Order: sequence, then C-alpha cells, then structure tokens
Amino acid sequence: MRLGSKSCWRIGRWIAKLLLAAAPALLSFANAAEPAAGQSPHEAEAVHITRVELLSVPGNGYTAPPRDVQDAALPEKGWRKVNLPHTVGRELVPDEGSGARTVTDWYRIDLSARASVREPQLLYLPRWKTLGHIAVYGDGALLYQSHGSPIHNGYNHPLLIPLNAAAGTPPPSTVLIRVNRLRNSGSGFSTVWVGSEASLSWRYQIRQLLQVQLPFMGSAAFLAVGAFAFAVWMGRRRELLYLLFFAISALAFFRTLHYYAGGSYIPISDEWFEWMTVSSLLWLVILIHLFLQRLHQQPSVWLTRIAVTLAVACSISTLPHVSEKIVSLYLFTPLLNLAVLPVAVLIFTVNLRKSLHNQQSEGRLVAVWTVFALALTSYDGLLQNNLVSPESVYMSPYAIISLFFVFSYIMFQRYTGAFAEVGRLNRGLAQRLREREAELEQSYQRLRASENQHMLSAERRRLMQDMHDGLGSSLISAIRSVERGAMTEAEISEVLKGCMEDLRLVIDSMESVDADLLLLLATMRFRLAPRIESAGIALQWEVQPVPALNWLDPDGALHILRIVQECVANVLRHTRATTICVSTSVADEGVCVVVEDNGGGFDVSAAMRRGGRGLRNQQRRAQEIGGTVSWEAGTAGTRFVLWLPLERQAGVGKVLGVA
Repeated sequence: MRLGSKSCWRIGRWIAKLLLAAAPALLSFANAAEPAAGQSPHEAEAVHITRVELLSVPGNGYTAPPRDVQDAALPEKGWRKVNLPHTVGRELVPDEGSGARTVTDWYRIDLSARASVREPQLLYLPRWKTLGHIAVYGDGALLYQSHGSPIHNGYNHPLLIPLNAAAGTPPPSTVLIRVNRLRNSGSGFSTVWVGSEASLSWRYQIRQLLQVQLPFMGSAAFLAVGAFAFAVWMGRRRELLYLLFFAISALAFFRTLHYYAGGSYIPISDEWFEWMTVSSLLWLVILIHLFLQRLHQQPSVWLTRIAVTLAVACSISTLPHVSEKIVSLYLFTPLLNLAVLPVAVLIFTVNLRKSLHNQQSEGRLVAVWTVFALALTSYDGLLQNNLVSPESVYMSPYAIISLFFVFSYIMFQRYTGAFAEVGRLNRGLAQRLREREAELEQSYQRLRASENQHMLSAERRRLMQDMHDGLGSSLISAIRSVERGAMTEAEISEVLKGCMEDLRLVIDSMESVDADLLLLLATMRFRLAPRIESAGIALQWEVQPVPALNWLDPDGALHILRIVQECVANVLRHTRATTICVSTSVADEGVCVVVEDNGGGFDVSAAMRRGGRGLRNQQRRAQEIGGTVSWEAGTAGTRFVLWLPLERQAGVGKVLGVA
C-alpha cells in the first residue's frame, strides 16, 4: 500500500477514531451495572458510591497514618457531604511554604446497609491523585496504606482492597479513606465501588489495562523497535533518521515512566525522577521536530536554535539543587508542562505547514499526529490540574502509542524502500553489466580480429622480407648469370637447390616447435642432410638435451635456421672439409649450438674486413634474438658457436669478439 494513498489515510483515520473511542468506551463499560432504583444493596453485586462525608484537617508536613482511627482523634463536627468524584484545585505558582503545608482529607463511607452480607467484600477505587499518601480503614482498623514516595505514589494505579478477607466475617459498617497531601497540590478522588470479587475484579482489570499495562506495553514496544533502529543505524551511519527514531523511543519511554512506575520505592530520588520526566518532554518535542525536518527536507534553522536553547536553559535551570528559587520541581511541573505547550504548538505548526507545502506524505502523517497529540496533551493538562473528572484516563501514553505506530510505519516503509531501492539498483547494475559485457565482447572480437590481421600482416611482411633477402636475391643472381651466360647447367642447378632449401626453411619456421630447440634442429637436419651428403661430407649429429627456450617463436626459429644454414653453406662453399659435426650444450645461463668442420679454416678477421656479408648477417640475426655468435678458425678447421639465452630480454643482444 502506498503511503499517500486514500486507503492508507482511511485506515489512519479509523485507527485514530479507535484510540479516541476505546478508552471512554471501556471506562463506561467498567462504570456500568449500578444498582437500579429501588433495588436492595444486599441484592446488588456491587455498590457504586457517589456521595460521602469529608473532613479536611490542615497540618504541617507529612504524617504517617495511625494504626487506629481513634488515635487520630477526629472531631465529630466539621464533616460535610460531598459528591464523588471530588476534586480540589491546585496552585500553579507555588511559594516557599508550599512544600511544607499539608492537608489530611478523611472520606467517610457508610456501609451499614451491607452489614448482613457474609461473603468477602472488596473496595475498588479507580483513581486518587495528589502529592501524598493514602490509607484505608475499616471500622477504625488500618486495612491498607500506600508506600514509597509521596510524589510518585502509584496515583495512576487503581486500588482493589479486601474489606473482610475471611469468609463469614461481616464487612465493616464504616470505611474511612485518609489522604495526606500537600495543600497547594490539590487532589482528585474518584467514585468508590464496594462488592464481591467477581463483581469488581473485571472493572479493576480494565482500569489497570487502560491506565498502566497498555502505556507500559506501548512504550516498551516503542523502545524495543527503537533499539532495532539503533542497530540499523550502527550499520548505516548516514541514515540519521534511524538514530532519531531510537532517541525518540528512549525519551518517550522515560516520559511515560511515571504513569506505571509508582506505588513502590524508586531507585532514584524524587527530584531527579521528576527532572527526568520534565526534561524528556522538552527534548522529545525537539527530536520530533528534527525528525520532521528530515522528512520534509525543509529545515528551520532559527526555530531549531531557539527550541534547543530553551530546552538547554530549562534543563539546566531545573536541575535538582541548582536553583534556590525552585523549592521542589514537582510543584512546578504543571506550570512547566503548560509552558511547553505553546512551544510545541509553534514547532508542530511550522512543520505541518512545510509538510503540506512540500506534499510529503510521511511528514504530513506525523504532522497530523502532532495535532492529535496536542489535543490529548491539553486534555491531560486539565486532568493534572484537577479541572476534569479524576476518573478519566491520561491520554498522553496513547499519543505515544500512536506515535509508535506512525513512526514504525514510516521506518518500515523506509526499511523496505531501502531493500526495494537496492533491488532496483541491482537490477540496473545487472543490466548495465550485461550491456558492458556485450560491449567488451564486441571490443574483444574487434581487437582479436585486428590482432589476427596485424599478425598476418606482420608474418606476411616477415616472410616477404626473408624471401626477398634469401630466395629472391638468389633467384635474381641466377637470372642475371643465365642472361650473361656465365653459369653452367650444374651451377644453375646448384642455385635452384639453394632456393628450394631457402623456401623449405621459411616453411619450417612456421611450424610450431613449442620452444624445443632440438626439434627445430632436427627439422633443419632433415632438410640439409641430403645436400651435405651429396657434397661428400659426413654429418656427425651429437645434439644433447637442452632446456626449453620459452621465447622461441616462428621469427626466432627462422633466425636460428638462417644462422645455422649460413654456417653450413660457408663450410660447403669455402672449405674442403670432409666432416661436419653439430652439437649442443648449456653454458652461461644459455644454450650453445656448435658447428665444427675439419676443413682448412679461414681468416675470420680478414673476412670481416673484406665485407663478409654472410658473417655480418649471422651477427645481426643473433642480436635480434638476444644471442651471440663466435668463430674459432685454424689449420685443423673452424668452430662456430651460436649462444642463445634461456630468458630473452627485448632489445638485448651482444656480439662476442672473434677469436
């Protein structure tokens, strides 16, 4: 369901109506079943007492309730009839003596008409509220007294007190309820019910549920979800909304703590507990303001500064034992709550206007809640100052509960929206990834085609260059010699055989040798052996295993074949050798290919000086593959050495001196 949809707003209105109607409806139901006119109290299950006698005795300071009413020495005169519920207004601005002047109110209830009832009777008091203590007497004997602090005395907890615990024991004919209170705090005293447990327990349970249990469960659930939001914020520090949600839930818990924490001793002093309650209200308003600003994205800097300044000033000035003018903070609490109200109205009005102007549905939802909350808080202000019936229920906890549902809904929408956004981003990322992969595949295919074309072109140029330098030059020389008639048929045949060998070497260089030098030399032996043997020269093959040359490619293979071919050709053309020996060895982190003959030898230095194109071509080719060549010539023959590195570095080559 979309947040701003009509269905969502319709559900929200129904929830608000349910919250507003639930408490009064349940209270009306709990207050039902009064004895009908003319019905005997003996026949009624419960008696609803709405008129009693009241005696107010002024005093100075709180006093403990006596064990027996006779010890109180109550006068016979001064009692007056009052209707229940009964309220006494309080002073908004206390003076220096407000914390000491007390009043003891005695409410006398006549139960003589129920003296004949034999089953156990209970007294049910929905609410009493004041700064003080309460005690209940039956026929003068103390039956119940409140404990703990006179400020947080469990005023919001209904009372269900047994009047005659033992079966068969008649109930007391007179019940006195003593309320010892501060004079300026006023008081509120609800109607009283007397009857059996069956007739009163369900009323008590409903009142306990509305006044204590629901506020506690709502604030506890709010705090639990806030703790979850805090955990989410710890993982996503940029999402400040989750931290604000947690802080609001914590302050809401402390703000409503006094509604259900009472009737027993509290581990902190009354002053600090009251300060925590008042301060939490101030900061709760400010945090909701900050939360709304994060929603509608239209900050009010001036309003935030003023509100924070007022909250800091109020929190510091109301610290216990800081200001001597504040006798007791709990005496000023109603006045402070009324002072907070216009500030809250201003803050929420500004945020409501901006949310409506921005058409931001979440902000409007919270802003509408603020109107609802202000109405409930205003009602609670009247109840706190005893201006409405004390039997009413404080509605601020229900405003907090509704805030919990509103904020939880917003955070749930944000949380699920974040997952939806992640899913959308993932889908978009996957789509872009597929498009990128397609682009890369196309680029790869184009690059591969370009590389293949480049390789073919480079190989074509290499072959053409080599054939031009070897086969081409030999054919051109032969053609010119034939044209001049300077060559015999035998010489022409020899030239053509050399051309065929050149062509075969070029073809052999294109075969894959997998970095195996011995395989390359074996191929060359297969090509050159017939020519060597036809020249009457014995070929000795003493090739030994050598390490693989990882850099050996077709270009390098052709250079090696050309170098060895040139060496063999020199032996055939220029020496009168009868034996050629080809061998291999490992030396100086490289591989050596050695060609030796037993011819007459030649002067290598003189040959190099005369031009020696063949020797220089061997040097050049060796340099191109990072190797070296050397010759050792003498009367016993010539020894040619081709040294090849195991690991070749590009552009590195060296020519050894001639020995």
